Order: sequence, then structure tokens, then C-alpha cells
Amino acid sequence: MQKGVPQIMDITSIRSVLHYLTKNILPTKFETAQQPEPNTIQLCFRGVDSQTWLEVSWNGDSPRILKINKPKKIGRESTLSKQIRYGLKYMALISIDQDDFERVIKFSFAKKPGDEINKYLIFELMGKHSNVFYLDNKQKIIAVGKQIKSSQSSFRTISTGSIYSGPPVNLKKKPSEDESFQSWKDSISIVPESLKYCLINTYQGVSPILTKQLEVVSKTGNPEIMEKNIDFISDADLKEIFKNWKNWINRFKNNNFNFSTFNKDFYCVWFFDKEINCENKIDLCTSLENYYDYYLKQKKLKLLEKKIEGIIFKQTNTEKKNLNIQYNLLIKSENYEAYKEKADNIFSSNEIKKRDIIKGQKLYKKSKKLKRSRELIKERLSIYKTNIERLDEFTTLLENLNSLNHEKLFMRIKLLEEIMEEICNEFNINIKRQRDDKKSTSELQSSPIQVDTPTGLKLQVGRNMRQNDLISFKFSKKGDLWFHAQESPGSHVVLKSSSQVASEQDLQIAADLAALFSKAKRNIKVPINLVKIKDLQKIKNGGPGCVSFKNGEIIWGNPSRGEDYIKKNLKTVI
Repeated sequence: MQKGVPQIMDITSIRSVLHYLTKNILPTKFETAQQPEPNTIQLCFRGVDSQTWLEVSWNGDSPRILKINKPKKIGRESTLSKQIRYGLKYMALISIDQDDFERVIKFSFAKKPGDEINKYLIFELMGKHSNVFYLDNKQKIIAVGKQIKSSQSSFRTISTGSIYSGPPVNLKKKPSEDESFQSWKDSISIVPESLKYCLINTYQGVSPILTKQLEVVSKTGNPEIMEKNIDFISDADLKEIFKNWKNWINRFKNNNFNFSTFNKDFYCVWFFDKEINCENKIDLCTSLENYYDYYLKQKKLKLLEKKIEGIIFKQTNTEKKNLNIQYNLLIKSENYEAYKEKADNIFSSNEIKKRDIIKGQKLYKKSKKLKRSRELIKERLSIYKTNIERLDEFTTLLENLNSLNHEKLFMRIKLLEEIMEEICNEFNINIKRQRDDKKSTSELQSSPIQVDTPTGLKLQVGRNMRQNDLISFKFSKKGDLWFHAQESPGSHVVLKSSSQVASEQDLQIAADLAALFSKAKRNIKVPINLVKIKDLQKIKNGGPGCVSFKNGEIIWGNPSRGEDYIKKNLKTVI
């Protein structure tokens, strides 16, 4: 288990969610399904006076089943969601089954409660072997989350049209409340290894996170007892672990669940707040949704950052390679006079043969071609240099995003998605994107940073190319002032001085922020261009945020001072 990584949903967590669902959504009418991500399906059920959304994921890194708030419409066009929507239309969910410590969940559907079961949804939430199955009443697979070929598994092949067979039988021992301490100790002592692996390899339903929970809730005085070899653990400590082991079994069997967090990054659904002095009791399903929503978004942020960095790195190498090719061509083109001189020598000779005339003409032709190509090569050199500079700007924008954490996670994800979209559009890069529903027209867009100066003037900072364009041209008025680090990639900063005359302090703060949101932010002082909005022009055929200006002046910005100011004046949203 790593901190900052979503906790794997073990059988205890799954059981707690199923207990809630059994009590609250049986029976309900199936309403719709959508697949927002390749390994995730969202299902909607409607009761008499409420609507319940479930999210089931068979992603190997974080398989889960959760009750969620109504999601945005996305992924309704996937084949799996269409098959489920069509097959379960007007049907009722009449039962949810799960056997003891098995991570296999069966949803049964009929035309109405009391009728014969017609369809099944089966979710196997077993780490990298997780999967989802849509079956008919004869257990025939109509649709499946991921198909498994015989070359991938010698035990079970999975494909549409075949008959469903369950996963391998779990041969481990079932945990029992009636088992004595001595029997329990003998069972886990067969192979002398760490207590953690003795429990995992002996009993059903034991996950690494459960062993951590037992370690935390047990008062053994040894915070790493699960990592110790069982032969070196005293009976007193083992009895303390065994006492909480029995508590876990009791609460699991009796569906006595309660959400609590511990060690900051982890949660538990079976021990109580007072037992570990953790956070206050919160609604279990809501808490689980919030937990996974937060950590999965954090994970998505990191993946997006890496993806953008990879795109920039690859494109920069391409532009540099093309630049070097043009430099070599330019060097070769400098020989055009030498070819002309050779041709002149041929034609100045006293005796000229036909083959000499042909050779001379070819040399003249090559000389003229090289001379003409020089201007074209110089144009291409300029284009590739500009492209490299633009990619450097995107890198700076990406770094600036990580310098502040004031937005909600979904907005930070949106900012990254916008930057990636801008790079791909500008450099004609094709990447696989999630296809949104055609009906979803209201697309949320990110906004520039806005803070007030001490005199009450508004300061706007662009965090991507689209925002830079907006604050510099669309949102600006005559009388506003524009700031940007001199000869350094960075964000546009606009001081809204059209409402009142800006003081020296206002100008200095704007310069400090322009320095902070630039590539030169690690310098003590940064030269900043101060330009009146009326002197700012958009570069023709340039990408978003490409500007030129006249009549600018230089003011020095201090990045450290800018950082202190924005931290004090920018509200943080968690």
C-alpha cells in the first residue's frame, strides 16, 4: 500500500456497499447505463421516489462498486452500455447476491418482482482479474467487459456467446467466529513468514489493507507487527490481534459497518471512531464516493501531466530534428557561388564540347536552385524555432499549474485537458480522446486567476493559451495594462487600470505576478514588459496567446514577492 494511491476495495468494503444497496434499492427499475471510461460502467435505478446511480469498475488498479451522485452524461454510445440499456429496458432489479468472502456480485433482473429471472449482471472485483458480465437466463454471455483468450488464461476463456463459469474455487480457510485462538494460531503458523502473509495465504477475505487495519486497531505497542515473522511475535500480541480479528468477523457477518479514516490516506468500514480516535462518523456510501473521487482524480491529474510532458518532449525532439535538417540544407546552399564559378570556368574555356555545355548548364541550374532555396530554408528555420519556443511556453504553463493548488481537482483536470487540447490542435497531433455525448452541450471551461491589488484594482493571470487570449483581447478595455516576462515564456497578466489610475504599488504587484508565472521565476529579479492594451496586437496566423506590441517599457518583477502576495490573497478551494 502506497500513500496517495487509492485503497483497493476489499471484500469488507464491497460487503458494506452491498448491504446498503440491498436495503435501499431492492426492488427498483433499471433506467439507464453509460460507460464513462473503458473499464467503468455507471448504472441508474429508479425507485418509487428516488433515483440511485451506481458505478462499477473492473480496472485492475482500483476495482470498485460505489453508490454515486448523478454523473454527467458521457459514454452512452459505447457498445457495452448500449447492450445493457437495450437488454434491461423496463426490467426490475430484484436481488443482489454475494457469497461470504467471495468478490463476485450477482444482480438479477426480471420483468417485475416475483417473475422469473431473465437477465443477470455479474461483477467480479478481483484485482487484475476483475471483469463484468451481462448474461441471459441460461447463463450465456451476451456482453463482457474484457474478453480472455486461451493464450491469456489456461483456466478460463471468456467470450461472448459462451456459457459463464465462475472464477476458481477459493480453497483457503473461511474465517469463523467459533474458531479458538489456538486453532487460529496453528493455522497461520504452518509456514513461518510475516504475520501479514500468514493471514493472507491462510484465510479467505483477507487483504493487505485488512492486515493494516488490524495492526492499527490492535494495541500491541508494535506499529509494524504485521511485517514481523510469526515465530518472533509473543502470544500476548497475537491474542490482541486475534481479539480484533474476531471483531472484524462479527461485524462482517452482522453487516455492522461504519466509515472512518486512518493514517490520512486509508479508510476502514468495520472499526469504530472511538477505537482509534479517528475522524467523526460520516455516511458510509457518501464517504466512499468522496474518497475514491478524490484519489482517482489525483491519479488522473498525474497521468495527464505525464501525458502532456510526453507529448511536449516528443514534439520538441521532432521540431529539433527538422531544425537540424534545415541547418544542414542551409550550409549546403551556401555553395551556390562555387557551382556558378565552375560553370563559368567551363564556358570560358577555348574548346567546349557538347558534354561540357550540358555539364555547365546543370551547374548553373543547381546554383540557381540553391540560391532560391536559401529564403525558403530560412523561413522553415524560423517556423521550427517558433514551434520550439511555443512548446517551451506550454512547458512553463504546465509548471505554473503545479505551483498553485487553489482550484478544485476537477478544475485542475480541466486546465490540463485544455492545455493538452491546445498543443494537439496547434501541432496537429492525434490522440485518443473520450467521446462525449452529442447532447451534452454545456461544456465547463476554466477561468483565469483573478486577485485584487491593495487599491482594489483587478489583476487577471492566464493559465493556458485560451485564457491568455481572453484576458489580453476579449476581457480587456482601453486603459488596461498588459505584463509579460521579457524574452521568457510565461502567462499574460492584465491589470484592470481602465477603472482607475494604477498606483506604483499596483504596477509592482502585476510585475511580480508576471515574474512568478514565467520560466524565469527562479531568478531574484525578472525584466517585465509593461504595455498599454491599445499597443498590443495579435500576431496574424499565430496560435492563441501569440502577441506583438509597441511602445513598451521595462519594470522589474520579484517572483518571491509575487508568490507571497498571491498566497495571501487567493482563496483556496478544496
